[in-house]
Amino acid sequence: QIQRHIDKAAAINFINANNPEVAGRAKVVRTLLNSANRAELMELQGVNQSSLYGEINSLHLPEVLALIGEKHGQGELYIALKLSIAGVISMVTRTHCLQERRVYHRARLEAVEAEIAGIDTADGGVAQVTNESRSSKRRRS
Repeated sequence: QIQRHIDKAAAINFINANNPEVAGRAKVVRTLLNSANRAELMELQGVNQSSLYGEINSLHLPEVLALIGEKHGQGELYIALKLSIAGVISMVTRTHCLQERRVYHRARLEAVEAEIAGIDTADGGVAQVTNESRSSKRRRS
């Protein structure tokens, strides 16, 4: 059985001999992103089955899921979604959290800019008042 997987990997390398990046991607899509192939390879290698999706950065997860759906169909996409739902939820929550922080910081920045503008306006008035008070002191003497 392992020889069959080796032969398929070698065939992918042969087909994509001029483009090793495409060959590598095709092998990952064929093996790791297909639950049946991944399970078979893990069993053949004596590796305990664990969730691959927990190791994928949640920011890359939508792209990986789209690739699974595109290359392996809805059945595999459903399996991948079941196994990766925690990552998808955490990404959505993180995105929402970051968006809220951005709104908060923009509002604070606008308040600081308004305060600076107010100080700049007031500084012009303070300078005039200071000049006028000096002039009236001179007149008294």
